[in-house]
Amino acid sequence: MPASCSDDQAGQGPALVVLISADQMRGDFLDETAARNYTQAFERGFRRLLDDGLVFPKATHDHAVTHTAPGHATLATGVFPARSGIVANTWREKASEEGEQWIEVYAVADESSPLVGVESGDSEGRSPRNLNRSGLGDWLIAHDSDARAVAISSKDRSAITLAGHAGQAYWLHPAAGRVVTSTYYARDLPNWVQAFNAEEMPELTADSVWESIVPPHLETLARPDEAPYEGDGVHSTFPHRSSAEADGPGERERREWLLRTPKSDEIVLAFAMRAIEELELGRRGSVDYLAVGFSATDYVGHGYGPFSQEQLSNLIHLDGVLGALFDHLDEVLGSDGWIAAVSSDHGVATMPEASEEWGPVEGRRLDSGELAEAMFSLLEEARSGGGGESEVAVRLAAELEASGLAAKAYAHAELRAAPPADSLAGFFRNSWHPERLPHFLSTRGVEYAGWPGDLAYWGPQGTTHGSPHLYDRWVPLVFLGAGVRSGISWQPVRTVDVAPTLAALARVPTPTDLDGDPLTESVEIGR
Repeated sequence: MPASCSDDQAGQGPALVVLISADQMRGDFLDETAARNYTQAFERGFRRLLDDGLVFPKATHDHAVTHTAPGHATLATGVFPARSGIVANTWREKASEEGEQWIEVYAVADESSPLVGVESGDSEGRSPRNLNRSGLGDWLIAHDSDARAVAISSKDRSAITLAGHAGQAYWLHPAAGRVVTSTYYARDLPNWVQAFNAEEMPELTADSVWESIVPPHLETLARPDEAPYEGDGVHSTFPHRSSAEADGPGERERREWLLRTPKSDEIVLAFAMRAIEELELGRRGSVDYLAVGFSATDYVGHGYGPFSQEQLSNLIHLDGVLGALFDHLDEVLGSDGWIAAVSSDHGVATMPEASEEWGPVEGRRLDSGELAEAMFSLLEEARSGGGGESEVAVRLAAELEASGLAAKAYAHAELRAAPPADSLAGFFRNSWHPERLPHFLSTRGVEYAGWPGDLAYWGPQGTTHGSPHLYDRWVPLVFLGAGVRSGISWQPVRTVDVAPTLAALARVPTPTDLDGDPLTESVEIGR
């Protein structure tokens, strides 16, 4: 982790720095000018952000592989995935320097750091071992050894990448119905976390029915409730019941189902508020750090898509969750005692079946297996022309475009060239790490982008993300709290700017070689 820091930041800022991510929240969900204006449904947290915060409606991730782990790492470190090393949720690495065998690596996997809080062997180990850069929590602790940094999310890959190396990370273990961590952070669960699991988790995980909270007069903001391309194709309407939709009849399966509903955000909220109290965050004379990753938007979005009744209900629920968190921060620290940034790790594609009416572009649902077979055939054709790996990669990229299987394709040699051929090439460069390759064609020296709106999926329901297209990169970004003026800034900004801006507001030194910049011209610094 780089040690060199800028020294032009002095004094004291807010006592608590808060970084909040709503997983899979597209930029248009918080856009008051959008054709489908969801913001009229918000009365608490999102409404406070829009009314009292500084809103950047043109915020984007500027990397190509728009997955959860790289998105959160980007928000927290201020550098692109190519430099943080978290290039995807899962990538391929050479098993050895000399060999040709590739192994699959999960972003936060670490077999030397088993989980704490569940029985041994119940899950693989987890840590930030693969994260090559320091993050916001690390900077605060480097600046003040008494500072505390803690992150909580439903997902391990969210909590760990948000926490960085020096902080604490906690996440939900759906099968166990508990909050857990790993031995990288602690040998045993702290007593207060054990108490939370014993006292609060049973009640929080007791529900078995998910009902809509969309007021009738707002239902037209979303599609009709029933759609064959949602959920499992059968249970696509409210209410949703674990008895019909869980993967099995047992308590474990019911909990796993429940934690894919908005209930997961309630649990994360309850734990975050408990952490604020137990760790005395912002109340000990140091500038502390709290990162909160809300994941229900992603769980709901994959199954039901944007503009579904389920996603609208979930966003209204998240509006209440954020409102409760902001109210709690005010109560504990005062409204001038904390600073927050709210954003997301990525967006999502509109389901092709709904895209003509609901936007942003009309696309096709492609069978992932058939697409992979077609690309493998093109690889064999490219190899038949002879030559070395780099020559094969150049031919393969050209054939991917000529065949129509890809809108753009780039050999790795082209990504290394300067300047990038176009904006998409720049996004792929920001995601490219020579030893960590996100998909099969990457191991053959090629990155590619499908056509805008197209969705490669394994079945007739659901949607996903991962492309360099705007709907996957455009996310909300709002700063709220001490030292922040309210209003709207229409300047294009990048998610790598989030961490350095929060550090500037907190008067905390940062590494000098970040990809992002503090947005000091837009955000007023000082109370």
